[in-house]
Amino acid sequence: MYDLLIRNAFIVDGSGAPGYGGDLTVLGERIAEIGSLQNTQAHRTIDADGLVACPGFVDIHSHSDYHLLVEPLARSSLHQGVTLEIGGNCGYSSAPIWGE
Repeated sequence: MYDLLIRNAFIVDGSGAPGYGGDLTVLGERIAEIGSLQNTQAHRTIDADGLVACPGFVDIHSHSDYHLLVEPLARSSLHQGVTLEIGGNCGYSSAPIWGE
């Protein structure tokens, strides 16, 4: 049995191919299956009708360097689908920090 089943999502897999409707399952921290999974069971099911399932987005110019010291979970980025931020690309960053 899977941990999570997401049904009826519009799936964009990040390959550049057009999106398509389908289901996906998660086992542990990994996507296990993608497709039409009608008879699949999971501990938790989400109906994603009208929603998109896609890989996380990379923010290559975020300016979150100092903000992450205050909000290390970066909730505002996560709510936008950003799962990786690259900082320090304007010639400054929050590290190294000297003194208090």
